[in-house]
Amino acid sequence: MSETRQQRKRVCLFGTSADPPTGEGGHLGIGRHLASMDFDEVRVLPVYRHMFGNKRGKQAPFQTRVEMCRLLFKDVPKVCISEAERICFERASEGLGEDEKSSLRIGTADLLDMLTTEEPDVDFTLAFGSDTFIDLTSGKWKRTDDLLDMVGHRMVVFRRLPGADNSDSDDTEQLLRENMGKWQRIDYGHSSIRIVEIPTLTNVSSSVVRASTNESVLKEMLASDVLDYIKQKRMYSISDAG
Repeated sequence: MSETRQQRKRVCLFGTSADPPTGEGGHLGIGRHLASMDFDEVRVLPVYRHMFGNKRGKQAPFQTRVEMCRLLFKDVPKVCISEAERICFERASEGLGEDEKSSLRIGTADLLDMLTTEEPDVDFTLAFGSDTFIDLTSGKWKRTDDLLDMVGHRMVVFRRLPGADNSDSDDTEQLLRENMGKWQRIDYGHSSIRIVEIPTLTNVSSSVVRASTNESVLKEMLASDVLDYIKQKRMYSISDAG
C-alpha cells in the first residue's frame, strides 16, 4: 500500500432520518459497529429535507433530530454528528425564491459533490441497510453512477442476521449478492463493498417509537437520554399518554 494511500483519512457516512434515532437494537448499535471498523471517523448525517415531497414537513425539526443524535452517540468514540445536509441545501438554495426552494431536491450525490470538493484527501464510504443498497445499485437514486464513483464504490451494507425474526428475505439476499457482484471493485485484494451482520440489530424502528405510548417499550428501544429528551419536548405519541 502506498504512503499516499495510507495518509488518506477514511470517513464513513451514515445518513438517517433519526426521527427519532433508536438505541442498541438500531441506530446506536449500527454506529458502534461502524466505529469498531477501520474508519478514522464515522459521520452521522441526519436528513435535512426529505427527497420526496409527500414526506416533507412530517418529520421532527432538523435541529431537534440533530440534538437527539448528539445525545445518542455522545459516548461513542470516532462518531460525530454532521449538519452537512443542511449546509448543502442552504448553499444550493441561495438566491432562490420560496417556490423554487420548495421544489429543490438535494440528493446524496449533491452532498458528495460538496464533501469531496472540500475534503479531497478523504476516502468516503457509505453505510446503509440492505434495502437501501439494493435501491441505490438498482439505479433508483439520483446520479447513481456519479455517486458510486465519488466514493470509489466503497460501501458498508448491514443486514439482519439469517434465521432471525427480522432477517432479510431470500429475495433480498439474492438481490444483495447480485448487485454486490455487479458494483464491487477489488482493491489491494479487498472488495469495496462489505456486508456486515450486526448481532445487536432487532426489529426496532423509528415509526414504532413514534406511535408507541408504552414507556416500558420505549425504554427498550431508545437510549435513556433520548427518551428523556422526547418526554421533555413532548414529542410523538408518548406525549399524549397520561
